[in-house]
Amino acid sequence: MAREALADCVEESERVLTMLTALMDITEAEAGVMRLKVEPTSIAALLKNVVELYEIVAEEKQIMVTTDFQGPCEALVDATRMRQALANLLDNALKYTPAGGQVWLACTVESGRVTVRVRDNGMGIAPEHYDQIFEVFRRLHGEHYEGLGIGLAICKRLVERYGGRIWLDSELGVGSTFYFTLRAAEKARVAGRS
Repeated sequence: MAREALADCVEESERVLTMLTALMDITEAEAGVMRLKVEPTSIAALLKNVVELYEIVAEEKQIMVTTDFQGPCEALVDATRMRQALANLLDNALKYTPAGGQVWLACTVESGRVTVRVRDNGMGIAPEHYDQIFEVFRRLHGEHYEGLGIGLAICKRLVERYGGRIWLDSELGVGSTFYFTLRAAEKARVAGRS
């Protein structure tokens, strides 16, 4: 009995620590003081890594995850932080896609911009909630799904910290596609020299 209670306390402590760390990340990003180790990074490689991390989750839900990467899609980012943002997007896609569904991740470079797309065929989001889902602690389906309502807020602030933009298209009952853009590494290097 005492062992179970202790295990519950440890689990809850880890949850609180995760939430506090995420809130500190958001605060640092908003204040522009987040420490970033920015270097040319393959966004495609980070996406592959994240897909591998979530492979078991996808298999358990029988969700097919497919990818389409047009080259390495290099951008000047902090690899660890960007991996965290990509993991948040994939985690949400898997969470809100029913068993037997599909999730598709793509990365392209066009006109000096890297564009990442994460698409699912889950429940979708009503247009009036598009802006709200990027707010801290905003959970549209919180009573049915685990989570803190922090992941998309972190994604938004991190992408914007790199001068990028994040948005979505969605249709209720059909699914959602999250997009974000960053300056391609070569374009960012040239801009930094001018």
